[in-house]
Amino acid sequence: MHWADRIAKALLRRSKRHVIASGISISGHIHIGHSNDVFIADAIRRSIEELGGKARVLWYADDFDPMRRVPWPLPKEYEKYLGVPYAEIPSPDPEYENFVDFFSRPFIEALDDFGVQVDVCFSSEIYRSGKLANLTRVALERADEIKEILNRYRSEPLRDDWLPYDAICERCNRLATTRSYDWDGNFVKYRCEGAPYVKGCGYEGEADYTKGEGKLTWRVEWPARWKLLGVTCEPFGKDHATAGGSYDTGKVISRQIFDYPPPYPVPYEWVSFRGKPMSSSKGTVFTLQQWLEVAEPELLRYFIFRSKAMKAKDFDPGSQLLDLYDEYDNLEAIYFGAVEVSDNRKSQLQRIYEISQVRKVPERKPQKVPFRLAAVLSQVARCEEHAVEILKSKGILIDPSEEELRCTIERLRRARCWVEKYAPERFKLKLIGKLPDGIRRELTEKQKLGLRRLASDLSTREFSPVDLHNHVYEVARELKTGPAKLFEAIYMVLLGRKSGPRIGNFISALDKGFVIKRFEEASI
Repeated sequence: MHWADRIAKALLRRSKRHVIASGISISGHIHIGHSNDVFIADAIRRSIEELGGKARVLWYADDFDPMRRVPWPLPKEYEKYLGVPYAEIPSPDPEYENFVDFFSRPFIEALDDFGVQVDVCFSSEIYRSGKLANLTRVALERADEIKEILNRYRSEPLRDDWLPYDAICERCNRLATTRSYDWDGNFVKYRCEGAPYVKGCGYEGEADYTKGEGKLTWRVEWPARWKLLGVTCEPFGKDHATAGGSYDTGKVISRQIFDYPPPYPVPYEWVSFRGKPMSSSKGTVFTLQQWLEVAEPELLRYFIFRSKAMKAKDFDPGSQLLDLYDEYDNLEAIYFGAVEVSDNRKSQLQRIYEISQVRKVPERKPQKVPFRLAAVLSQVARCEEHAVEILKSKGILIDPSEEELRCTIERLRRARCWVEKYAPERFKLKLIGKLPDGIRRELTEKQKLGLRRLASDLSTREFSPVDLHNHVYEVARELKTGPAKLFEAIYMVLLGRKSGPRIGNFISALDKGFVIKRFEEASI
């Protein structure tokens, strides 16, 4: 059973209706690492509904948090907004309403492309609407009890006049710099004293918590939000799941202060990018839009759900993307019975395939061009129509449907974008024109004999890319020369270098007459 299904079954033992929350602080570009939250939530929703329950997914944008550093790619001038709530910071682009809209809208709009159904909430709107006012009052009234709970997990106790509320300074509009020390009625008294990364202005004032003039501190806000929204399950990063972390304190506060059962926790590992932690503020990101440029949405779902939630994941859009495509296409072949695996393993893989789908599972195995071949075709075919004709002539596409043709064109376009933006040099192709005499002289007699044999076989037989790749090995063995030497000869006479893409894909993508003529010319 997939872990998302196990969680769904556990939730259904508690109730038939669920609210699954997800969300992040809008601190910069929202990347695929942030997708864990909402993708996992949506997968659990799907499973609950498949099992007969009801569920909805919330994506909560923490846009009332203060900006702690200027995120890439904003200019240095934005330092004047350090400590200001994200919702109060202007957009660098006039097409967007503000900072939050600039960074969140592209992510929210892309979710549908990945099959994610979600209701969006903004923290700033929740506070300004007064929806959290009653729970804020409860937190202020019971501040001493909350302080005692938090102090259990702290090496240094909170100050005596601590309050679980951060006010927005009326003068400088900063939230990070204020210290709340007393309250009365609807108002919290504060001083703007400063934060480690920005100075305070020294102002003393009062904030009306019923009008969104501040917010609860994070460790108190999270459990208050659970009660407000009726959250029953929530995925969150492993940092919140550490011993004494915000989930540990949150579940105690939720029960003792807000009289609400804490939601079912689903901690997950982070996604790194080329071996480094993803960071919105530093610009180490790969967004949903960037993903769609080079890969189908199903591949990201597969990337997330092929392993356990708490298994670390690393993404590199270079050669790793080729492996991901290969894995997913093989998974699809297993699902439809084109590749045999053990019954137990097949059941597991079939479920991963189902969860990876954006919409419904296809009725039959779709015809697809392997991405490695698409990467070659996108560089050597005259146009997309020519590439499709090559695929038809090689038997890779046989009487394709309109949907299969559309998907083929999309994969060719994504492959072209991948080559231009992320492909390692060995995958970039530029055929040499006239064959230099120096290359011909460099070839050994066995290499020339191998090229002559391949030219003859290509002129009399049709090969699929896989068959052709294997045939090169067979020719090399028959001639008692290492396959690597024959591969080198092929790359040298076509590309002028000793390495290149997978041989079968490469030669299959080229005009056969050109390849035969070049091999014959080189073998003289």
